[in-house]
Amino acid sequence: MKSNGSVGNESMKGKIDRLLFDAADRELLNAVDEALAAGRSGGGRPPEFAVDLHPRGIRELAEPRAVRMTRTMLRLLDTFEAGIPAMEERLAALQALRDEVIEGLDVLLRYNTARALLQVIKDLVRERHDPLRRLRLAHDMRTAMLGNPLFIRRLLRRYHLVEMPESWTPVTFDQHVHDANTKGRKSPTHLIMDAWIKGIVKLQVVYYNYVPREAAEELLRAARIMQVDVRIGVEFRSLYRGRFVEMIWTPRGFSGVNDFLKFLDRPGTAEFTRKCRKAANFRRRIVLEILDRFNRGGGRKKLNAFYGIDLPPVSREEFLASVQYGQPSVEHIGELLVTRVRAELQRRLAELEENPDSGALPRMEELRARIGALSGELLRARYLDLSLWELPPARIDDLPEINRCSPWELIQELRKVASGFRMTLNLSGLRLEDVIEILYDCRGEITALEIFNLKDEIAGGRPDGDLLNRLRHALNTGSVFKLKDLIRQAIARVSESDRSDRDDRVEKLRTILRDMSGFLEFYQRAPLEASLGSDSASRPSRFVHGMGFAVVDTLPTRVRRLVRHGLMPDLKLLRVTSSVYRELSFLPRESEGAWGRLGRSFGFGYDVRVRWICPDPALKIDRGTGNLATLGGFSVPSPETPLVCPVASPGEFWHYLNSNVKIAVKILAGFLAAFLTFYYGSYDWWFLTWFGAVVWLGITAVRNIIQSVFAGGGLRSSPLLKWNDFISWQRVADSLFYTGLSVPVLDWLVKTLILNDLLGWTAERQPVLVFTGIALANGFYIMGHNLLRAFPKSAVWGNWLRAPLSIPLAVFFNFLLGGALSLLGVRGIEMILQQWAAILSKLASDVIGGVIEARADRARNIAARMADLRTKLRELFALVSRLELLLPEADLPELMRSRDMLPGISELKRNNLMKLFYVNALDIMYIWMRQPQAVTAMRRIMSRLSSGERLQFVKSQEILKREKSISKMFLSGLFGKHFTRPLAFYLAYYREYLQELREFDPTKNPDPPSASPRSEE
Repeated sequence: MKSNGSVGNESMKGKIDRLLFDAADRELLNAVDEALAAGRSGGGRPPEFAVDLHPRGIRELAEPRAVRMTRTMLRLLDTFEAGIPAMEERLAALQALRDEVIEGLDVLLRYNTARALLQVIKDLVRERHDPLRRLRLAHDMRTAMLGNPLFIRRLLRRYHLVEMPESWTPVTFDQHVHDANTKGRKSPTHLIMDAWIKGIVKLQVVYYNYVPREAAEELLRAARIMQVDVRIGVEFRSLYRGRFVEMIWTPRGFSGVNDFLKFLDRPGTAEFTRKCRKAANFRRRIVLEILDRFNRGGGRKKLNAFYGIDLPPVSREEFLASVQYGQPSVEHIGELLVTRVRAELQRRLAELEENPDSGALPRMEELRARIGALSGELLRARYLDLSLWELPPARIDDLPEINRCSPWELIQELRKVASGFRMTLNLSGLRLEDVIEILYDCRGEITALEIFNLKDEIAGGRPDGDLLNRLRHALNTGSVFKLKDLIRQAIARVSESDRSDRDDRVEKLRTILRDMSGFLEFYQRAPLEASLGSDSASRPSRFVHGMGFAVVDTLPTRVRRLVRHGLMPDLKLLRVTSSVYRELSFLPRESEGAWGRLGRSFGFGYDVRVRWICPDPALKIDRGTGNLATLGGFSVPSPETPLVCPVASPGEFWHYLNSNVKIAVKILAGFLAAFLTFYYGSYDWWFLTWFGAVVWLGITAVRNIIQSVFAGGGLRSSPLLKWNDFISWQRVADSLFYTGLSVPVLDWLVKTLILNDLLGWTAERQPVLVFTGIALANGFYIMGHNLLRAFPKSAVWGNWLRAPLSIPLAVFFNFLLGGALSLLGVRGIEMILQQWAAILSKLASDVIGGVIEARADRARNIAARMADLRTKLRELFALVSRLELLLPEADLPELMRSRDMLPGISELKRNNLMKLFYVNALDIMYIWMRQPQAVTAMRRIMSRLSSGERLQFVKSQEILKREKSISKMFLSGLFGKHFTRPLAFYLAYYREYLQELREFDPTKNPDPPSASPRSEE
């Protein structure tokens, strides 16, 4: 029976737990569970035309953004099958996710917030067993959507992600990665998303022997969605002196996705692909034979003996099922063995935990250590016979035709398929003498050396990395002296070896030495490039970093400083130095009129864009550390035991505290700090003693509310927007908390102790000095908590600007108050002014700050709305162009002028374009009526369009009059089962919306309203 103390402790714990998390967190988890159930029952596919809906459009009424993003991520990660339908679903999900995190969020660290948010969503949809961990992830996701810089940087550290510049111009790349079509574990869409999350700008995905058409299409389309510069390489094996040499062929010269797919469909390419499929089949047979040798030979017995288990043979069918699709590899064997060995060891551990004996504890610790040390690399190296994989068969005729070619013969075969390509020599297992000979034999057709491979670097498989890079530089610079020294070094090494072909190789190297002029001529016009890759297969590893490299010089200043002081252990500096330089472009802004011309004449009025150029990613390779770093840390296995307590520290408790409770706590803390200062201060007037804190915090609260309403468009910006729709109560609470803490600093420390008691300055006698001192102290206080909250430098200095600007205004307020008190005949004016000095300075600072921040917020809102509306208008005009093609003989502008609605309705129905017009009009209608500053943004856009474009816009919106058709589209599943609110909104407000749009109709109003400030409000 439990004691009363135990019951009381559990009751208290239950009350504390109820303070944690939000109702929206639990609603999000319920939505995830519903989506999982729908996916299992085959109902998880997105509604038709859902991808055409804008993230800030009418879909906001259907379900919250957090729910939409988790459903979309589920569709991307859970559709791993091959085939066109699965590919289209993954691509649609990726497009929707990008729209949500980039176009749908308006935060300070836009790209870094999007990267961290996507990673949290991935963890959320994967975690399906631990309820407390799921709640924590749901709360993290919703918090990340607010874009708080401190929390975003904490998430980046948690997931081993490097902060990227918000201009998105870093030099980040990886020229050797794999997806699920080879030895990887991710679909092409998933791979591109993860590369973007890592911050990779340029990527090369390598396939074996041939390029699967569906994989190429998915990869290139996904890269276009995420704006990643991706290239496709094909790895071939050729014969060189009785062993395999790997070369990566990268066709180039294509204008886009369709151009590359047409290249794959050419008869010559298709015929070559059929020949290469034989090599892929040979590769498959070798992998299966390695598996059979493991089952029959000593590999499985050694594994069972070492781990003390009885692992049965792994059948071919089980292995191929684990591969799912793509080409089997030895990496797949290692991964399957890890899964099966871990399951056996965990079963043994569970048995010991259930039935412990005297010697169970050390055995349990040993099992846990072995489970923790399991890895595919370890099992492959210890228990698989890889001789079949690494060496050619005894009978060369057993090799497929394409694998029997020498490097030169392979290049000649590939030139018949594509005239323009990049040929990269993989340096794995090659020494200086090998590379010299291969480069010479290929007569300049090898255009790049894979000078650095992260996987080989960890395994120590490239002892001549520095020498090979020096060889590359010698060829590129035409240095006879350096090339001669390297060739002679290679001759000396071969002469001292005991190789069977030593004499032949020495003679060949001497021939090259005598023909150095011809060797240098091969690379006189086109230099030999450097390629750097991780060889990542997207598998968790404790030994090898994941994909991606970054040149540290191109990262944000904060990251460079942390790297310089060794405070980023996840970012490992490699022994490679890359040469980079910065290019600045000054682009004139769109501002017109005298102010714009005046600013440009004095060097202002330009947007500065930064671009980093990397002419040589491997300028130097030596034993020290360079400026090239890995992106991310080692894999950390997810906890296998569920959480018992939702939080483990006071910091976690505060983070996961209910949002409404947190807002109340912040406001109360700020109020108490202000109240206690005024209460215990030397104030003779009861009003300041009891209500000084209310006045102080009231100034800030009123300023925040007025500022938010003004920035959102004013009280009359839309009949559907109330004044409190513009206000972020999280932001108000933060502001009240920090302004409350400023009272002891400004009123007691600065005004009373320093200025009055120490210096003898009063607001009556030295008003300028007093208000200058308070204002500067307030400026540095604001700067301090802005830096503490990790605000961008522009915001920090913008807020500090309030200090000097508020001084004359505070002096003016002091003059007005003194004059008013003098007119009223109040005694003790000097004491009253001194007591109110800090409040007057605070009022002046908030007035200036409110004006500055309101204008900045207003400009940000207008910019966001213009981006939203321009996106929808581009889609609209593209649809109108398609309508023009459907009506080639009709005069579409004249038809639009003479009709009340968009012409060509029957043609639109037949070609399935009607719903696209509906979706576009519904989104624009919602943005116009429900998004801050949408009317202002639309007026600015309309003022720059021609009368014909305005006519197309107005007539396209009148399609909303087709109530029956649009309602039927809602009911047929545009938003799934969440259609009631969007449908009600459409039916209630479309007439009012069309009436308001008449101001843009050139047939009724030839001149659209100007974008002057008065007309915008």
